[in-house]
Amino acid sequence: MTNQFSINMINSAAGMVVSGDLSDSIGGLRRTDFAFVTVDAKVSDALNKIRDSQAPDEVSNKVFVVDAAGKYQGFVRLARLLRSPAEQSISELVEGKDIAMPESTHRETAARQLQRLDISSLPITDANGRLTGILRFDDAMDVLEEEASEDMYKKAGLSGIHAKDSIRSELLTSGPLHYPIGVRLMFLMVTLAGGLMVGGLVDFFEDTLAAVIALAVFVPLVMDMGGNVGTQSTTIFARGLALGHINLDRFWRKHMLRETVVGVAMAAIIAVVAGTIAYFWQGAPNDLPLLGVVVGGALFFSVLTAALLGFLLPFIMLKIGVDHAPGADPFITTIKDFTGLAVYFLLAGALLGIST
Repeated sequence: MTNQFSINMINSAAGMVVSGDLSDSIGGLRRTDFAFVTVDAKVSDALNKIRDSQAPDEVSNKVFVVDAAGKYQGFVRLARLLRSPAEQSISELVEGKDIAMPESTHRETAARQLQRLDISSLPITDANGRLTGILRFDDAMDVLEEEASEDMYKKAGLSGIHAKDSIRSELLTSGPLHYPIGVRLMFLMVTLAGGLMVGGLVDFFEDTLAAVIALAVFVPLVMDMGGNVGTQSTTIFARGLALGHINLDRFWRKHMLRETVVGVAMAAIIAVVAGTIAYFWQGAPNDLPLLGVVVGGALFFSVLTAALLGFLLPFIMLKIGVDHAPGADPFITTIKDFTGLAVYFLLAGALLGIST
């Protein structure tokens, strides 16, 4: 519960009317939970005000001073009140007469002023100098953190995108239940359709699988490896975007090029390792010396495709205004599963001499 009675006294005495858009100013951040006295009060009155106030501890270390019209006159620190005679006039102890800031002052400007002054709260006044509230230190630090984050996103060319992503994230995690259900189901339908297409592809190459049973052993490997790589890439992209490490203006010549190099390197290593294992495990025992090449080739294509899509699809979805958080992975899963298995079976047919 705030010291609303005190603020009502000030507002009533000054006839204060607050108007206008204060969303970017300290007027929109002002708190009314503080103690104040008039300039003709005594030290004992100020101590009683602090004692009776419901203000939090961090702002109870001072009492603000106003005149009969509610105009800001300064403040007196609690430590000075405790060291002064009870009957001493507050007017003799006042300091900080020139630190008040108008309620129309931009939030960041006021927050930095409070930081420079190194005090726990900053008085806020209207256009006539009447005290209307205070800016607390913790609110000021929140403002500076928010402004720093916004500056970082602007430098990365992401300010507008970040704002949209913030709204979408809030809706997905805290919004009405129908929103995350609808959005996520929409993209999962893509995965469902893709799964049916992959099923049709397997059915089309049924004769190939029947001719070489060993091929079935590596179908989950081809599908799962690409999925894991795709998830890695989308996660890296999302985190880099959120932290300002990815600049969309330099996406093609820097980030996409880098991911291509990383993807080729990973794909080559995985292909060699998996192909070698496939040869010794199923190829040589079943007189299929090229089975390792088939498995390695399919994995190379699947891993590289997933790595590239992991960066490319979220980028495209951002550009066209589609939420990439729930949407990228389903598309990647569908594309890499279908293309990866198609390459796998086509390589098997070509290199192992199996007609489809």
